[in-house]
Amino acid sequence: MAGVVVLIVLLGIAFAAGYFTRDHISNKRRAEARRWREYTEPDWLNANAPANTNEITSAITAVPVVNGELGQMLNRWETRARARRAG
Repeated sequence: MAGVVVLIVLLGIAFAAGYFTRDHISNKRRAEARRWREYTEPDWLNANAPANTNEITSAITAVPVVNGELGQMLNRWETRARARRAG
């Protein structure tokens, strides 16, 4: 019985190692492709900014203009959410 448990544990470790290796190799390939294509991060994309905050921006801070249908839809949602919070 202990042999079966050891085999299951070893199988789990092997699977985890395989997924880790696959992820590591994929990240290396993506980084190489970005370097090869001279990828630069857009100025509007800030990876360190939190995705969702409950901070209310001041009236002085201007809302950035977002182009496209998705941007307009998100802008409407944010406007409605601000109106609900305001009262």
